[in-house]
Amino acid sequence: MQLLKRLPVAVPIVLIAQLAFAGTSSAFIPGNTLLPAGNYHITTRSADYFVCCTATVSNLSVTVTDTTTVAKPAVGPSTTTRETDVEVDTCDSNFVCGSACFIAAGPSDFTISGLSSALLNTAFDPATSQPCPDRPISGLPAFTLNVSWSGISPVGTTTKTSIYSCAGYNAEVHTLNSNANATDSAVTSLFGSSSIPGESGNLGSNDQRWHTQGVALDTCSPQGLGGGGKGAGPGPTGSGGFEIAEQIAAANFPGGFVSLATVTKLNRPTGTPPTTFKETELTVASFFGFPSFFLCFDLQSPNTFTFGSGLSSASVHAVIDQTTPACAGFSNGPFTSFTADLTWTATGPLASIQNTAISDCGSFHQVLLSTDSTNPASASGNVSLIGDISSPQSSINSSDRRFQDTGTAPQGCILRP
Repeated sequence: MQLLKRLPVAVPIVLIAQLAFAGTSSAFIPGNTLLPAGNYHITTRSADYFVCCTATVSNLSVTVTDTTTVAKPAVGPSTTTRETDVEVDTCDSNFVCGSACFIAAGPSDFTISGLSSALLNTAFDPATSQPCPDRPISGLPAFTLNVSWSGISPVGTTTKTSIYSCAGYNAEVHTLNSNANATDSAVTSLFGSSSIPGESGNLGSNDQRWHTQGVALDTCSPQGLGGGGKGAGPGPTGSGGFEIAEQIAAANFPGGFVSLATVTKLNRPTGTPPTTFKETELTVASFFGFPSFFLCFDLQSPNTFTFGSGLSSASVHAVIDQTTPACAGFSNGPFTSFTADLTWTATGPLASIQNTAISDCGSFHQVLLSTDSTNPASASGNVSLIGDISSPQSSINSSDRRFQDTGTAPQGCILRP
């Protein structure tokens, strides 16, 4: 078959697998924007298939996302829409690779029964198939594709309530997310007529109900609302209470970034004395200069940094040399001593989101309470390793996550908010 390109044989199979699944994370905000005032019911059902390293297939991944949106905006007519996106990434045994993301021709192409079973029976034609939004079709010839899934216990579930506010705009989102591993097999004309058992698969459903009021400014950040994001995923393992609090000031510029972060972690595992970890981290990165570098330092003197109240400002004034300790778990390697003098000033508006999520899988039970806030900011100053910095697209953020865990999650649990 004629595919898009030939990858070097030296590309690790694990990396290919990671790239194949790069588009599977959930993001349920249409166009990554905040929804207008009104009420919305968004139901997303998904199925993933992956196989690696057979005699005829180096890798084959299939991701199906079936989304139905019932929209009742405060202004304008009510609408109901459904779209089934099919994403295929594959390499043959010679590492000739290609991909396609297309909208299934009809609703019968994909059927799913809870998290117990699903069936995809579809076809792709580069001349006639409609591409996924913002995903041009490339690299694969016409093919047929049949995939079947059968769900496996245990089923992981998370119920989540999110309350978002920004400059007079408010949104309340209730989410029920369920996921399970699955056995699966595929038949595709790309690789003949034989059935190809999957190496891994899963089935998922996400049910969201939005109630929104007001008008969202273009500068309001929707990060963390309606899908994954800050606080996503299960927290520390084991029974007990766990708290993680952070303040982060980030300055982005072409080819790199500088960030200042305070991190506090409090662990209170059941039957074990509590432990506390606290660190203030200065990260300096440049990716396109020569030499490029990624450095992280623990600022142990509080005189070298400040965070203003209400995410209004932040600053760092530090001299970094070989005696400055690296961040926990980090190795900086050789570097030239430098100074960092940088100030962040908030420009607004301040956006905040409060999440309450309850996750269950087998005997495992977790309650997560989290608060995340972000304030757009400008940053200016000098880092002598880099030079003068003026970054109007910066931010000052905070997050606080409190987990309470009981029980132990059985092997195979998938918990996604």
